[in-house]
Amino acid sequence: MRKKESKRSSFENIPTFAAKFIKLVIKKMRYRRKVRRDVRAELIAHFEDELRDCVNNREKEQKAEQLIAGFGDPKLLAVLMRRAKKRCRPIWKKVLVRGLQVFGIIFLYLLICISPLIIGRPTIKVNYADWLNEFEQADRDAADNARSYYEKADELYVEMPEWLTKGKANWPTDFNDVQLLSLVSWLEGNQKSLEALRAAAQYQYYWRHYKKSGEGKLAETLMPDIMEPLLDYRYLAFAMRWQIRYEAYSGDTNEALRDCVVLVKFGDHLHGHGLLIEQLVGIAVEATALDEISRILRKTDVPAEVLGAIQEELAKQFEKREPIISLEAEKVFWYDQIQRSFTDDGRGGGRVLIRGMPYVVQDNKDILWRLLTFSYPGRRETIEQINGYFEKAAELFEETPRDLHNKGIDADRWSEVFETSFMLRVQGPAFNKVGQLGWRLKTDRAALLTVLATMRYQKEQGKYPDSLDELVEVDYLDDLPTDPFADKPLVYKKTDDNFILYSVGLNFIDDSGKPGRDKNDQVRKWMDNGDTVFWPMPEL
Repeated sequence: MRKKESKRSSFENIPTFAAKFIKLVIKKMRYRRKVRRDVRAELIAHFEDELRDCVNNREKEQKAEQLIAGFGDPKLLAVLMRRAKKRCRPIWKKVLVRGLQVFGIIFLYLLICISPLIIGRPTIKVNYADWLNEFEQADRDAADNARSYYEKADELYVEMPEWLTKGKANWPTDFNDVQLLSLVSWLEGNQKSLEALRAAAQYQYYWRHYKKSGEGKLAETLMPDIMEPLLDYRYLAFAMRWQIRYEAYSGDTNEALRDCVVLVKFGDHLHGHGLLIEQLVGIAVEATALDEISRILRKTDVPAEVLGAIQEELAKQFEKREPIISLEAEKVFWYDQIQRSFTDDGRGGGRVLIRGMPYVVQDNKDILWRLLTFSYPGRRETIEQINGYFEKAAELFEETPRDLHNKGIDADRWSEVFETSFMLRVQGPAFNKVGQLGWRLKTDRAALLTVLATMRYQKEQGKYPDSLDELVEVDYLDDLPTDPFADKPLVYKKTDDNFILYSVGLNFIDDSGKPGRDKNDQVRKWMDNGDTVFWPMPEL
């Protein structure tokens, strides 16, 4: 109440039209309230000072009219007074105000830049699980698919005894009678399952049926359907491995080696198609089979004719031209993510949405640059980049580890090779390791065929060959076994009563047959601190 009275009384000593002029100027200032109050007080004080010597109201009004005329247009006066007040502000206030203005402009610009990323919706058109099924089957007849037998083997599988899953005892020396009886009982219970596995191995092809659950991302809804059977396949491989060991222990070497071939074919069914994780399981299964054959050769005196038969069957199996690793199906996850992260113009194009930024930028600097320049790759361009990425990866898979090493393309450099997007770059080191796994399996295959040929030669000729060239000359081997980690033949050395066969291994250095060791100082294949020795096979 007192404030209102004070405002009214502040205009008492000046004419009414002068008060209206001041009020109009203050209104036109459009500035902070405190500043407007100060300016009003200053204008009132100015009028009062100028009108103080006037003797009557008529004189006051005339004098006030002169002052108003001198001030000119009230709007212009308001602008000038506002500017004057701004110029009179302290430096820190000026800096603060300018800073806030710049920040506001930048914020507004960024808001404009980001608006295309948040405006719009993706269109989910393709069920990529169905696409994957069609891609996998291609033009093959469903009757040629071994899948039903693998499913049957899985259904008939009897769970492994817990003590066997956790036990680390050496077979068979550390097994007691109770454990041996338990193992035999478990294997007998799995005979129908193993028979189904043997039947599946007779088929040339295998492909699975992918089922997508829910409407979410393919990687989230498909992976549970993938992982469950892969875990079951792992258990089936374990069961066959123990069957092989028991057959060899019981003296049935021929049956043990035949089951090793079954396990090789099991792993081979998973090679070169399907998703990457399925192919990695296939590599592990086949590597297990090859190790079991080497174990039998070390522990058992296998006749020359059996060695020849198993070598011929394996060589025929390894002659398949299909790659061990293929990334074609792996692209399905990227395609699905693109359709969920881009708009769709109906012609294969569209613009990226904010959730798709990791697929179109390389790093934080690239994010800022693309935001400021509106230069986001479109849907079609991004798909082309993904296809190009996987084509380049497939090309690098074809190059030997030695070639890549000579070019300086190691695990870290793979990321530099693929400077496409952040999400693609982070896969570089993993793909480098995947490529090496394929070459390691190829080397294991070549080494095993060489060991079989060398042992057969010794049994039939009464001595070990002086060199691998001798095995080729007398048709025990078709070609010299290549070491892709040296781009030379595997190293063969004849000893007094045996032979050494090895690859220079992951360190690309010939350590004269000194095997690599793990952190527990145990000899292991494919360590990076020594050679990978295939023969004599160490006790594992």
